[in-house]
Amino acid sequence: MNRLNRIIFTYLLFSLIFIVGCSSQKIPDGFPKKLVKFSVTILHEGKPVEDALVWFYSDDPNTKYHVSATTNANGIALMETSINSYSQLGVPDGTFKGTVTHRPKVPSDLTKEEWLKLTPEEAEAQSKKIATEVSKIKLIPSTWENLTTSPLKITIPEKGGNVTIEITDSNTFVQ
Repeated sequence: MNRLNRIIFTYLLFSLIFIVGCSSQKIPDGFPKKLVKFSVTILHEGKPVEDALVWFYSDDPNTKYHVSATTNANGIALMETSINSYSQLGVPDGTFKGTVTHRPKVPSDLTKEEWLKLTPEEAEAQSKKIATEVSKIKLIPSTWENLTTSPLKITIPEKGGNVTIEITDSNTFVQ
């Protein structure tokens, strides 16, 4: 083997060791052994809800993981299971209670620099204006945000899948 081949071989070997060694992350204790792919589509009056945060909570009080995702522009959330900074796409099968919150993005008319120049009274008036705009586009009733009042209960099948949830202002949903 000539010198150039040895250098290339050595480089590739060290690269492989580095990639394998650095990319593996230890699975935390309490993380589910098996996850299935599952997505949720959130609709309000037939239209997708963007930026809705969907949470699933296990009935088991000893559960260490949480399941959540944020909907995209099509109202679709690809559910992910996490413990601290470790997460994987998918959900353990079983039955979960759920919540849905919606914090729409409201662009401000002001830049950060302009905000900093406002008097306290002007900043309060601007904040009220933004709060009014948010209340106009907040599509999810507040009962969905609280685990004790949310009507969402979902069973994840062993094969995974997806579900469309139509949220109405009367706090009912079609699954």
